[in-house]
Amino acid sequence: MGGLSVVSFLLLLDTTAVSVALPSIQRQLGFGFGALEWVVNVYTLAIAAFTLLAGHLSDRAGAKRVFLSGLAIFIIGSIASGVVFNVGFLIASRAVQGLGAGLVAPASLALIATAFPDHRRGTALGVWAGVSASALGIGPLIGAAITDTLGWNWIFLLNVPLGILAWLLAKFILPKPTPQPRGGRLDVWGVVLSGVGLLSLLLALNQANGNGSTSTLPLLGVSILLFGLFIVRERRTPSPLVDLTVFTNRIFTGANIVTLISTAVMCSLFFFLALYLQTVVGLTALQSGATLLPLTLTIILIAPLAGRLGDRIGNRLLVVTGMVVLALGLLGMSRLGTGSNVVALMVWLAVTGFGIALARTPTTTMALGSAKDGAFGIAAGIFNTFQAAGLALGISLMGVILTAFGPEAAFSREQSVARHDAFITGFSTALSINSAIALVGAATAFILLRPSHRRVPRRKITAVR
Repeated sequence: MGGLSVVSFLLLLDTTAVSVALPSIQRQLGFGFGALEWVVNVYTLAIAAFTLLAGHLSDRAGAKRVFLSGLAIFIIGSIASGVVFNVGFLIASRAVQGLGAGLVAPASLALIATAFPDHRRGTALGVWAGVSASALGIGPLIGAAITDTLGWNWIFLLNVPLGILAWLLAKFILPKPTPQPRGGRLDVWGVVLSGVGLLSLLLALNQANGNGSTSTLPLLGVSILLFGLFIVRERRTPSPLVDLTVFTNRIFTGANIVTLISTAVMCSLFFFLALYLQTVVGLTALQSGATLLPLTLTIILIAPLAGRLGDRIGNRLLVVTGMVVLALGLLGMSRLGTGSNVVALMVWLAVTGFGIALARTPTTTMALGSAKDGAFGIAAGIFNTFQAAGLALGISLMGVILTAFGPEAAFSREQSVARHDAFITGFSTALSINSAIALVGAATAFILLRPSHRRVPRRKITAVR
């Protein structure tokens, strides 16, 4: 379990560590705001596009085989990302990384779920969630240290020796689970419709960052159409990629919706907070990572404990509380300005990290714990799809809000008060909106994650005389 958790940590690290290095990448390669978003977005898009297939294959062919294949692809993508100095090739190699990560993530969860019995599965998944969640906090610091000392390309190159070591350990140590017998052909059309549908949605949001692009609404229409066709396809095919009846489970559906909301809120924060600290406050990449340390430490300390606490007081209470605390932290940070006190920011970051840690572990446990008929692979695939989609959608939506107030303040070499004020206005507005979205996530958790209790009718006791 420890090795699988470390690999999941490595995959998430490649998102948050890169977010801190984005200004350095932009300065060296010289490209605009939209392309900068896609250095992150294409990675998460590829994860979202292939993770359902990975979950399906994990149940069908064995999670260990899918895990090893995905990790090999991830290593190849890391090599390409680290040695190239062309923005187009960088984005393409990041897509290869995302493909590998999309295969690895659900397979690792399925391996953990099948390795532990029901009474220990919650604790095991809690440890996995805690370790991987810590990557969201520690990633900026690691990315900053690597960027300042070795250069941003080493964020990708250091994946290679670690990935090879993890591959060898998995090959010879991990048990080979017995795949579940599933007849019928692979639902290729389901893979295509779900992947292209998500791509169309993200392209629409990316185009919205431009000044009123006319392609936004058509792309949204294409996305809705493809998702509709995907649903029709999955309901009619005898061997669907996703058995849609899994969503009749209220706990499973609620956990995945909350995962999408919480991931969208917290991951968009990492992307734009790094820009704020480096371009407005004027910190270096390493100083920016150190400023995020309270967030890092809080997640590392609290997330593993949340799994155990959930077994005692219930996961629903933890998720609701975590989302409310997350909303409070985001609202506090929305008051940031060009001359804000960094210490005050660090306090609000600690509050935000506490909320993230409380919410993330229980949602993972509930989503995997309610898998239908032991199909942990596809359950993990759906969970990771919601998570990856939330990350990409959060960055895109926050970018739309920020663009409306003048995003060039973040990247212009001309340091002016007017440009920074415009960026701060958009950033504060986006944080306030994200705070409201987090409260929606809390309400969703309160309504959908309610445990089912069957009332046993009381027998009437008749006195015997």
